[in-house]
Amino acid sequence: MKNLGEFEAGDNILSLKWSRDAAKLLVTPSTGDILVAGLEECSVKERFSGHGMGNGSSDWFQGEPVTCGFDGKVRRAGKEWAPGRGMIDRVKSNCDDSLFAVAQNRRLHVFNGANEPLYMIDLPASAADFGWSPTQAGEIATAGAGGACLWRVGEDNPFARFDWGGACLGVEWSADGRWLATADQTPSVHVYDIPRDHPLHIQGFEGKVRTMAFSPDSKRLATAGSPVVTVWPCKGKKGPEGATPIQVDGSESEVLAVAFSPKTGQLATGDGKGTLLVVSFESGQFRRKRTRLTSGIASLAWHPLLPLLAIGHDNGNVMFLSME
Repeated sequence: MKNLGEFEAGDNILSLKWSRDAAKLLVTPSTGDILVAGLEECSVKERFSGHGMGNGSSDWFQGEPVTCGFDGKVRRAGKEWAPGRGMIDRVKSNCDDSLFAVAQNRRLHVFNGANEPLYMIDLPASAADFGWSPTQAGEIATAGAGGACLWRVGEDNPFARFDWGGACLGVEWSADGRWLATADQTPSVHVYDIPRDHPLHIQGFEGKVRTMAFSPDSKRLATAGSPVVTVWPCKGKKGPEGATPIQVDGSESEVLAVAFSPKTGQLATGDGKGTLLVVSFESGQFRRKRTRLTSGIASLAWHPLLPLLAIGHDNGNVMFLSME
């Protein structure tokens, strides 16, 4: 591993997001300015005003940052507006970069490229998380009390419900659109096989699953809510049902971030004490490299085309590590 450069963003890093052309990194701290860093310089190129008392996770949309926050406002391309009342903790763009959405209390607001409100969904409960389908540009999943719902833009009712009676905290799609995973209020995960309309309830975690990620080939799901990361196989007809997962240990405290590399397929994990694991998978086994960094790891983002990892720390430091 080689440190290519680092800079300070000022506060705990909520999210890191590479642009679609893979040239720039969008850095969102909990408070303060939202930054754009250049890959070549590994330094800040642009700054955008933060959202008062707190920022929400930002995203790229049509080549520009779109941001949100505790002030209940959305900003993009020099424009600012409040879609409704209440804080906004995340904004996400869809797979073909034609729409973006924010969740605010019990409503999901969808906007087009002109920042115009295109569609509004009244949700059955406040959205803890949501995620666009990676294969269908007009489909989106919401998660909250009661489970998950799948929606099509322009329709008032969900076309699918995965209701198990509990609450979901997070949602994640596999890249092929087959699997939808939810991290639940209880120490469990639900994995839904969308084509089969088949839910699988996975229990036995030490604590609530705080972070999860699918591998780029959709064949693995990494889940974390303790110092041990569990990697589930998601291939074949039944996926993780009845399968034995891989348990990746070596972290010193609860793992707060996991991410798979689109380039190499490696899994990176980061914990609250600064332990970074980089895991390689071969023939059902795994090898890991362990590095102790100077502060807790809050977020991770692999470069889409290079064996390069961006690391966001809880003290506001952002680091670029090359794996070559």
